[in-house]
Amino acid sequence: MSDSTSGGPSSSQNPSRQQRGAIATQACENCRTRKQRCDETRPKCGHCTKMKAECRYREPQPTKKDKTLVEILDRLSSLEGKIDRLPLRPPAGFGPPQNPPSDQPSSTLDSEPYRYTPPERLPSYVPNPGTISAHQLYRHTSSAHKMLTWPAVQNVLIQAMPSNIGDLRVLEQDGAAFMVQTYQNTSGLPLDEKLQDLPFVGMQTQATRTAGGARFTFPALTRETVDRLATAYFETFNVIYPFMDRQNFLSDTLVKVQTEGFDGDKDSVIALLVFALGELALEGLHGLPIESNKRRMSGVRGGTSNRPPGLALFNEARARMGFVLTECDLENIQIFSLAALYHECSFRHLDFWRLTVSASLACKILVTCNKIDWESPRGDLTKRAYWHCVLMETGLHLELDLPLTGIMALEDQVGLPFFNEPFCEADHRANQSSHFQAHYASQIALRRLCADVHNSLNDSVGVDTPSVTTSEEYSGPIPINLKQLAKRLIQWRELLPLELQWAEDNPISFPSPQVPNTGSSQNLDPELSPRLSRAGLFTSDLESEPVQYNYLYDLQVAMLRTRYYCVKYMVYRPFVYKALHYPDHITTEDAEGVAECLRTCIMWPILFSPTSRRKRLIPYLFCWSQHFLGILIILHLTRHNIALRNIRAQLCGPRFEAEADQSIALMLDWIWDLRSSDPVAMWCWNILKGIYKVE
Repeated sequence: MSDSTSGGPSSSQNPSRQQRGAIATQACENCRTRKQRCDETRPKCGHCTKMKAECRYREPQPTKKDKTLVEILDRLSSLEGKIDRLPLRPPAGFGPPQNPPSDQPSSTLDSEPYRYTPPERLPSYVPNPGTISAHQLYRHTSSAHKMLTWPAVQNVLIQAMPSNIGDLRVLEQDGAAFMVQTYQNTSGLPLDEKLQDLPFVGMQTQATRTAGGARFTFPALTRETVDRLATAYFETFNVIYPFMDRQNFLSDTLVKVQTEGFDGDKDSVIALLVFALGELALEGLHGLPIESNKRRMSGVRGGTSNRPPGLALFNEARARMGFVLTECDLENIQIFSLAALYHECSFRHLDFWRLTVSASLACKILVTCNKIDWESPRGDLTKRAYWHCVLMETGLHLELDLPLTGIMALEDQVGLPFFNEPFCEADHRANQSSHFQAHYASQIALRRLCADVHNSLNDSVGVDTPSVTTSEEYSGPIPINLKQLAKRLIQWRELLPLELQWAEDNPISFPSPQVPNTGSSQNLDPELSPRLSRAGLFTSDLESEPVQYNYLYDLQVAMLRTRYYCVKYMVYRPFVYKALHYPDHITTEDAEGVAECLRTCIMWPILFSPTSRRKRLIPYLFCWSQHFLGILIILHLTRHNIALRNIRAQLCGPRFEAEADQSIALMLDWIWDLRSSDPVAMWCWNILKGIYKVE
């Protein structure tokens, strides 16, 4: 039996033997040693309970099909270090001007009024090149809200923007100033909701008696309730942010609070935070929309804008967080990260940022000041916590221009996680169904690539370029280098495992890649086949009740693809800047870059149902509204700016008009839906309603 479970050659050649091996992995170590049948009761089997022995279960050994995470990380690692740095000081302009697209706008565009703007309100926003400083260079920023500092965009805002959206000068400062100003009138989560507690009466460990601390129990947290909430957390949040281990939580943390009650220790705080997020997940998926009107039900479900689901549980947790606030171990990182996620799902992005910084700093101290066995189960879990901090911090830096803690400098020291062990059967099923490990590994690789793109674009111009001598010359990234960056993204997408791939021109479809050497496609998940015949994985129908996919499958797919298109949009956005501010220098290559940018910034899966109908669970919610604001302004300019209008009409393809209109409607709906809950969305809405003439 030991040979069949070890994944050796004999087991791989015998399918029935291999299946028996997967079953045998469920026996505890003691029963495996005795070679006796184990009843597989958790956390302790019957034999170990009777013998009062420690009971441990071995993780199921991954089959060849299960090794997705290891394979994808090995394959995607080939992209590391391959981003070619752009020249520090490129020549002024992009070379000799070539014949630009025709200056005459398409008759079709002139005869068809824009959906959201009456035909009499189509001014031509053409910036005066003379207003641009002779030494004003193109400066890349990944933060979408800083795009509002572009001179051409400033012209739009001056003519169409309402006067009550605040001081736009704050956009020129760092991201912290923007965050603080946006949330300065936002109150924190209410403290008045709590659980009723009772003094704990029951058996306690000797350590608990010695500590002399008063422990409590919560009548509302029955065994059935905590099991339901824990399951909800690990089958939703933990497949997106897998920095917690389900088996350890169920066998250690949960057992402790059930048998000894709650106190100010780390186990109690972690348990309460997991329960709070579990309740938020259930309500965020199945709860009532927080508001509705004649248009449609809100995509924000559960609780209210000020009182999110799980608030009473969260308040009990944060009332105890002060007892473990300054520690710097793995559990402390998990506590900060769990609390940060709850704030993010409650639209308290400033609190989310501050707690994320706390998690990163604790992780930095843990890694640099302790000797860690990275090959152990706890070491691998520490890697997962580390990469969670890196992903969150990178997102905050790139999307909001918030400062870094320096944790990313430890990547080589920590290494990549492989989910070696422990790995319980429930997570094994979740991974087989949703491929969450592959999605997570791909997100890590894409985030690292995104950071390289950001750095390359930042380094593409100098502070003072002597060659810039007139206001009509432009110094910015060279087209060939932008295309090299885009090529790296294409390589990333092509290296994805089959179950994650999709057609480039159909981002809302089911994963259904081409079968090699056949030219036909295959649906990779048999359970999805009935739905495949009716519609794609995503739909623009926001009126109907959204489809429910287990393990947030639609959300995992939407996030991976949307992040890919978002990075690609960033790569091509410099072409739009040049077309807006230096139209006389546009070459054919520039025009093609503008068209690629326009095609890339529409039809993002995150906008579609079912994902957009469950906004509380969407990762990085803080960034999407401002990205959509920037895209909506660019698409607005393609109707008004002569250069962009011609490129849109001639180079974007026959499907662009319909897909752009659909995407505009979905983006406006997204921001409108969040405006009463999220201050960033309200800030965006106040700008857009003046530009798009919508209420």
